Amino acid sequence: MGKLRVSGAVVAAFFLALAVFTGMSAYIEHGRQAREDEQMRYIASTVSAQVYEALSAQMSKAKTLEAFVVQNNGRTDGFEKVARLLVTGPGVRNVLLAPDGVVTNVYPLKGNEDVVGHDLTGVGAGDREAQSAIERGAMIMAGPFSLVQGGMGIAGRLPVYLGGSFWGVVSVTLNYPDVLGGMSSFENLHAQGFACRLWRVNPDTGAEQTILSSGSGVIGDGFDYAFPIYNAQWHVSVYPEKPWYARASVLLSAGLSLLLSFGAASGAAAYTTIRRMEKEAALSRIDALQRQLEYDRTNVLLTQISSHFFYHTLNAIQALIVFEPEAAYRMTENFSRFLRFKVDSVSAEGGLVPFREELRSVRAYAQINQIQLDGRLNMEYDLFDADFLIPVLTIQPIVENAIIHGIKPKVGGGTVRISLRRGEGCYEVCVRDDGVGYTPEGETGGRSVGISNIRTRMNQYPGCAIEVESGPGRGTSVLLRYSDSLGREGA
Repeated sequence: MGKLRVSGAVVAAFFLALAVFTGMSAYIEHGRQAREDEQMRYIASTVSAQVYEALSAQMSKAKTLEAFVVQNNGRTDGFEKVARLLVTGPGVRNVLLAPDGVVTNVYPLKGNEDVVGHDLTGVGAGDREAQSAIERGAMIMAGPFSLVQGGMGIAGRLPVYLGGSFWGVVSVTLNYPDVLGGMSSFENLHAQGFACRLWRVNPDTGAEQTILSSGSGVIGDGFDYAFPIYNAQWHVSVYPEKPWYARASVLLSAGLSLLLSFGAASGAAAYTTIRRMEKEAALSRIDALQRQLEYDRTNVLLTQISSHFFYHTLNAIQALIVFEPEAAYRMTENFSRFLRFKVDSVSAEGGLVPFREELRSVRAYAQINQIQLDGRLNMEYDLFDADFLIPVLTIQPIVENAIIHGIKPKVGGGTVRISLRRGEGCYEVCVRDDGVGYTPEGETGGRSVGISNIRTRMNQYPGCAIEVESGPGRGTSVLLRYSDSLGREGA
C-alpha cells in the first residue's frame, strides 16, 4: 500500500513537472518569437532605409535639373554642361529633359540615342508613372522597367512648371540592379537566419515584381513592411529561414523539460521548492530580457538620424551652394548643431538633457526646414527664460512630426508654434500646428508610432506625461508635461 502511494506521488510529480516546464518552454519560445518578430521589423526598416539612401542620393539630382530649367526660363542651352556634373558613378544611366513630355535632350547621348523623341505620355514601360507625376505635380519614381535603349532601369520623373504652367518633365535614370548593389543588410541576413525580398506591384501589369531577394524562408511566418519612396510604394518582406519547430532552442527546451521532470519525480518531497526556484529564475530572466529590449529600443531611437532628412539636407546644401551661398552656409551651421545634439543625446546622463539644449536642436531643425520649404513653414516661439531637465528627444521629434506630417502635406504650408508655461510642480511645453491633422485613435502611421515611442519614454519618468489632440483638417496640439523633480530624485 505504501509502495503504491509512493509510485503515485512520483508519477504525479513527474507529469506535473512536465506540464510546468513544457509551459515555461512555450512561454520562453513565445518570447523568442516576439523578439524574432521585432528583429524582422528592424531588418525591414533597415533595408528600406538603405534602399532609400541608395536611391535618394541619385533621385535628388532631378531637383537640380528642375532648377536649371527654371533658371533658364525653359531654355535648354547649357544642358550638357550641367548634366555632365550629375552623371557620376556607375549607378546613373542618364539625365534628360522632356518639354511637353517629349524627350529632346539626353546625356550622355551615346548608348541612349533611342530615348530622343520618346513620348513620356505614351503607353511604354515607365510612362504610366510619368503621366501620374504630371497629374499630381510631384516627382514619382518609376521602375524597375525595361528601358527604350535596352537594359533595366529605375527613373525619377519630375514635372516642371514655369509661371504656374506645365513646361515638361525632367528625369534621372539609374541602372538596375547596379544602383542597389552591395547593400550590407542583404549580405548579412543569412548569417542572422533570415531571408528577405524587396518587391513592388508593377503598375503596368498589376503583378508582384521582385526587385532584390536573399535566401528562401518560411513564407507563413514572415513580416511584410510597405514603405513609400518618391510617391511609389515598395515592400520589404523578411522571413525566418527555419520554422519555429525546427530550431535547436525548441528541441533543447523539450529535452530539458523531460530531464527536469525526471529530476522532479525523483525528489517529490522537494518538488514545491524546486518549482518555485525555477519559476522565479525564469521570471527574472524574462524581466531582464524585457529591460534589455526596452534599453535597446531607446538606444536605437536616440541614435537614429532620419536618412531621409540627412540626404535631403545635404542635397539642399549642394544645390544652394551654387545659387544661394549664404543660405547654404546657414543651413550647414544649423545641420551641424542638429547633428551634434543628436550624437550627444546618446550619452546623456540618466537619459536627461537641459531644455535649452533640446530647444537649440529644435530651432536648428526648424530653420533647415524653413529653407527647404521656401516660405511654406512659419515658426513661432512663446518662451520665457527657464532651464530644466527633460527626457532626451521628446520635443524635437514632436516638432519633426508637426513639420513632416502636418505642414508639408498642407497646400500653402502653415505655422508651428512652441510655447512654454509654468504649471503646478512642472513645466508644460505645447507644440501646436495648423497642418492637415490626423485621427490619433487607432492610427498606425509614422506619426503615431513616433508619439507612442515618446509616450513610452516619458512614462519612465514620474510626473512626466504627453497629451495629443488632433483631427483631420484642424491641426495637431501636443502637450508635454515635465516634472520639477527630474534630475534631483531620479527616474
